[in-house]
Amino acid sequence: MSRFIYDHVAVIGIDGMGNFNRNAKTPNIDSIFADGATNYFALSMNPTISAENWGAMLLGANPMAHRLTNSIVSTNEYDNKELPSLFTRLRRAFPGAYLSSVVNWKPINHGIIEHDVGAQLLSNPKDEDLTPMILEEVAKKPKFLFVQFDDVDGAGHGSGYGLEDHLARISITDEYVGKIHKAYEDAGILDKTLFIVTADHGGIRRGHGGYTDEEKYVFFGASGKSVKKGEAGTMQTKDISALVLYALGVEVPAYNIYGFSSQVPEGIFEEPVGEYIKYERKESVIETLPTPAYKNGLAKFVDPERLKLAVFFDNEIKDETGNCEFEEFGKAKYYSNGVRSSCGEFGTIGCVRTSGLAPEIKGSFTVAAWVKAEKSINEECVVFSTKPWWWRKRSSRGFSLVMKKQDSVFCIANGDDDFSVVTPFPEDFSDGWIHILCAVDKDKKEIGIYYNFRFIRSVVLPDEFCRETVSNVLVIGNDSEMDNNNRAFPNLFRMDDFLFFEGTNEKDADALKLYYGM
Repeated sequence: MSRFIYDHVAVIGIDGMGNFNRNAKTPNIDSIFADGATNYFALSMNPTISAENWGAMLLGANPMAHRLTNSIVSTNEYDNKELPSLFTRLRRAFPGAYLSSVVNWKPINHGIIEHDVGAQLLSNPKDEDLTPMILEEVAKKPKFLFVQFDDVDGAGHGSGYGLEDHLARISITDEYVGKIHKAYEDAGILDKTLFIVTADHGGIRRGHGGYTDEEKYVFFGASGKSVKKGEAGTMQTKDISALVLYALGVEVPAYNIYGFSSQVPEGIFEEPVGEYIKYERKESVIETLPTPAYKNGLAKFVDPERLKLAVFFDNEIKDETGNCEFEEFGKAKYYSNGVRSSCGEFGTIGCVRTSGLAPEIKGSFTVAAWVKAEKSINEECVVFSTKPWWWRKRSSRGFSLVMKKQDSVFCIANGDDDFSVVTPFPEDFSDGWIHILCAVDKDKKEIGIYYNFRFIRSVVLPDEFCRETVSNVLVIGNDSEMDNNNRAFPNLFRMDDFLFFEGTNEKDADALKLYYGM
């Protein structure tokens, strides 16, 4: 007997849900998959981040192979001919089929799905407004429908994963899932549809990115005429591609760990699907060290009288010195795989501003921070600033630190002109976290640059740039006019442990090196 082949497949992705729906009220999901196949411990790809896992689902490959990051999909259109998306594979198999992707997080449509494939690519930044758009798409009876809801992840970042607000948002999204399932029934195509609900990752506290159980385990549910009731076998987020192809009768490419490695998991369909190549489980530990308490940690290594600002980004924006309070613009996100505990993500999504350093930023100072330097960063990322970054805006007096994929730029302005120091990253540095320290000594008229606590260079600071800097605010994650949300600064980037010292001391780098145990 030939296996059952579906006419339609719907994949409903709930960003940041993990398997926390176990603890939330989800009557629709419970009902839809009561006679279906479920797995509450499907495995998210490592790292447990959106681009890496939505990319895994739609490309059928692990992050090592597809190499997508949040920054890449936010800025670059997807065009990897060697690893086509699920939409391209389906277009080749069904030239006239209606294919649709409706997402909250627009970078999925921008940077994971090809734009020349003839698929309907729709987005809306609110799940509530996204749902009517999805229902309209279902009425068109798509061969394949991909949906991504994002508000659950937002609730996790905002209030904590697994806590009341996060669980409440899962319940609200469950209502949307119920409406979509009903729309398939109303369209008369439910009996020929494979209906899937899953997540890209979970979260721990207010972040994700590491590989704890809370972050890596996600729910998977499949419902359809040929689906076997019960618990589905071992599976990963990247297996969505193979599932969709198999359900629609399209040949699944051969397993290739360096390319398409998506597989059809065992235990989903009544018929045997072949042996699943198992993955090796990793220990459920956070790979970064915890941040020690300020008084028993950093303050023991540096002069607390000089340290005027210390932000560790451990699931919140807080100055551990108590000198500064912050105003947030947009939404900073947190990831559990920082240098010490969590880190913050800034750029197009948001930044923070403080006026608590108004006296200190006018004279000599030292700034230090860990930044995640990725080769995918193809434009400037303003790490912090007291002035507009754009060189055209000469009227401002202040300073900025800007990171690119191959170097950093420290810029200081006197109101008439800018003085920039461009420092390439060390040759032995490839990709990942790098510690940057900039010491601006206006008495000695020099700027000292340190990478990973190692002195790199000293640059003479001309007299005209040694005047008192006029500025009232310091912005972390953007320039003083907060232009990252414009096309000028389209990238996202991560930062950990932002420090600001009054004055300079050549021993600061050594002290921080000891603090981090480097």
